[in-house]
Amino acid sequence: MKSIYFIVLFSMPFFSSAFPQSGWVHQSSGTSSNLLSVYFINSETGWAAGANGVILHTSNGGANWTAQTSGSSLTIRSVMFTDENYGWASGGDFDNNPVCEDLRILLKTSNGGKTWIQLIGGAGAIYNDLFVTNNQTVYTCNAVACCPPFCFVFSGGVYRTSNSGQNWTGDLGIATYSINFINEITGWALSNYTSDVPPSINYVYKTTSGGNSWELIHTDTVNFFHIGRNIFFTDDVNGFMHFKFLKKTTDGGFTWINTDSAATQAITDLYFLNKDTGWCVGGGGKIIRTDNGASSWYSMNGNTTVILNSINFANDLTGWIVGNGGIILKTITGGLTTVNSNSTAAPDAYSLFQNYPNPFNPKTVIVYQIPKSGIVSLKIFDILGNEIFDLVNEKQNAGSYEAEFDGSGLASGIYFYRLETAGFIQTKRMALVK
Repeated sequence: MKSIYFIVLFSMPFFSSAFPQSGWVHQSSGTSSNLLSVYFINSETGWAAGANGVILHTSNGGANWTAQTSGSSLTIRSVMFTDENYGWASGGDFDNNPVCEDLRILLKTSNGGKTWIQLIGGAGAIYNDLFVTNNQTVYTCNAVACCPPFCFVFSGGVYRTSNSGQNWTGDLGIATYSINFINEITGWALSNYTSDVPPSINYVYKTTSGGNSWELIHTDTVNFFHIGRNIFFTDDVNGFMHFKFLKKTTDGGFTWINTDSAATQAITDLYFLNKDTGWCVGGGGKIIRTDNGASSWYSMNGNTTVILNSINFANDLTGWIVGNGGIILKTITGGLTTVNSNSTAAPDAYSLFQNYPNPFNPKTVIVYQIPKSGIVSLKIFDILGNEIFDLVNEKQNAGSYEAEFDGSGLASGIYFYRLETAGFIQTKRMALVK
């Protein structure tokens, strides 16, 4: 009736038949529109957004995606939430006119996207990115190409609200493409000055006052159209940015060094768990991962050749990628089917992840982590609380484990699985649907 196996993810290479060989699973989005942004607040609840005003929502880890009504046909380029209720979306489309005005859109919701309210719309610079630090404080950035007679120049800025969009202040007066914060007061902005008169210059700005003031901490003179598009920090000193290829900093953004430029050319987005482990995505279905701070990368197979535009993780194993044609990919293994031999660090906390797939028929996989050795119990219960399987009852070393459960002999219904060890107990629900 049951089938169980265990794998210590950090100790040896492995292959699990419970997952596709790529480590990334295709999910059904229900749309063919290009998806440009994905954001999850936990392993169950997330949003994806993109062209034609599309905003999608899931409350079960992407097993089902539901279209929400944005009220706009403009491209949504960025979406972010603080919790299951409060979220923002921004973007716009090119209008190709010479007076510094494209078409822009800025939306917010206070009920998880059941209704979206337009705060800003119409003519203006396209919003490239946004970052939400709490329910009241939001940062946006934009850029537009102005084409007066005989020349052109990019302009834009960073804008901030501290009262949920009622009022906005302009913080930088320069075309800006990416914003990232590690807490409510410390953040970075990646800006650029480009005109038809060389050179093109990328600028990195930093705030330690929640946007009250910004300090220019770094400049890069670059070739035309090598505009910086992404900046991402894992803590107050370690960060990454991308223009032609990926660069990294270990001093908070004051100095930057090149990484593996061949691997990271033409990427579209990046996400890092910490200073060592991260992913980049891009054209041709590119998915690459590093476990040594971008010194080297290895490719992952997502079984697609479309442009992948955005990547986001809810924890160190569970993540999503979205791209053109409505594609959505999910992993619950960090994208791995074989583990890099450099990944030797034990987890730093107990974690019990949502089983996948869920709902399932008849097999599903349960992933958990333990930061130190001890007696581990993993049990399955029916909806009445009766124990029906004792999956694990043994001493295990610190590590990440996965167990495949086969419910072939069970009836359809709701079941529960509970992880218990010294000082930690957690229970999650799963659904068997035959």
